Amino acid sequence: MQDCGGNHIRPGAIFPNCGRTWSRIATGNAIAKCFAMTRVLLVEDSADVLEVLQLELEGFGYEVLAFIDAREALKAAHRLCPDVIVSDLRMPGMDGFEFIKRIRKKPRLAAVPAVALTGTSMEHEIQEALACGFTTHITKPMEVRELANRIDELTAARRLRKAS
Repeated sequence: MQDCGGNHIRPGAIFPNCGRTWSRIATGNAIAKCFAMTRVLLVEDSADVLEVLQLELEGFGYEVLAFIDAREALKAAHRLCPDVIVSDLRMPGMDGFEFIKRIRKKPRLAAVPAVALTGTSMEHEIQEALACGFTTHITKPMEVRELANRIDELTAARRLRKAS
């Protein structure tokens, strides 16, 4: 196994700065806590969809903070300071439109890029999402690779700042 600098690392070696050990398979949150990885705040009211998206995004190497309730996600967002927000639009209680409006009122979160997950491709809903504060949208169902590519595009500048 090699690290990013090409150095050989034996399985069982200790992660730098966090005391965790390397294994042959290591992805997602365990690595994210040790290295500067993209932190995704994910909000989706369907528990099944939330779990699948979380697992697949962690498989791509993101640290995923998953919430089924927009109100809880809003409380956590200020504390956890995500690099990108991914939110469903149509949710009970607080919908994605209200959620992103409240996010944009918080100075620490005002510039965080946000992806709206829409169940419809109706132009008026997409335009409303962008007007409320989302950076972009993706229509469901989608390939998680498409979402990961969009996250990478939106967070490229932040990753460079974190790495330096």
